[in-house]
Amino acid sequence: MKLAYMAATPEVRSMPLCWVGDLDRILPRVAEIGYEGIEFQIKDPSRIDRAKLERQVRDAGLVCTAISTGQVGAEDGLYLVHPDEEVRRRAVERFKAILDFAADFGVDASIGRARGTLRSAPSREQGWAWFRAAIEQLVEHAARRGNRVVLEPQMRFNTDFLNTFDETIQFIDALGRPAQLVFEADFFHQALEEKSIAAALVKGQLSGLMTYVQLGDSNRLAPGWGHLPWVDLIECLRAAGYDGWLAMEFTQAPDSDRAARQAHDFVRALL
Repeated sequence: MKLAYMAATPEVRSMPLCWVGDLDRILPRVAEIGYEGIEFQIKDPSRIDRAKLERQVRDAGLVCTAISTGQVGAEDGLYLVHPDEEVRRRAVERFKAILDFAADFGVDASIGRARGTLRSAPSREQGWAWFRAAIEQLVEHAARRGNRVVLEPQMRFNTDFLNTFDETIQFIDALGRPAQLVFEADFFHQALEEKSIAAALVKGQLSGLMTYVQLGDSNRLAPGWGHLPWVDLIECLRAAGYDGWLAMEFTQAPDSDRAARQAHDFVRALL
């Protein structure tokens, strides 16, 4: 397992769960701390100089590991489930552009909070129908680009569907398990929604659908600053055969540099 940190692309104004600022300074520092990869929080790829970003990542000695999309909803108000048809249409188009951007880096793109909420629809059934239609379009687009849509099960305070691994796996199965639709773990969310994080991780790995893991402690601070059973969880991933990226996503307190060092040094010692 290798370690990645998370940073925002330049068009993102704010994002409390990743390092925001000058990437010419941030990326070399991430590498200096000891991380091998960088995950980007992105909002609008049309506003990003891709060639420059590729150079910055390469010059820092890092690799891009994934694209996250929380600010698509938080800053631009675009959600796949939304009562306004135009918002839904624009959200799908934005996510297609993000899949294109991710494909240029050879990685996948995730959908978390920007999927929206079923309670915003006239009925849960209608909300599910909107979401399924959107995902089917995005899966087709990902197939053309050679990457995948990564669903993120999230806590109930963020969204009211796809909160658990079971629900997420069932949704993917209902679509026929297309190769371009998978999901990721996030320890913080699983701590709030799963009966057992360890059991969920085993189920996720055995499903063949869990392709990425994000780390944050019980209080959404850096690993080691809360009370999750880290030794058990890392050893559970190892025993289950997970050998992918462990990416940091948590509140940047007391500041990004100290949080990044804490997360790296704490988790690296467990590997």
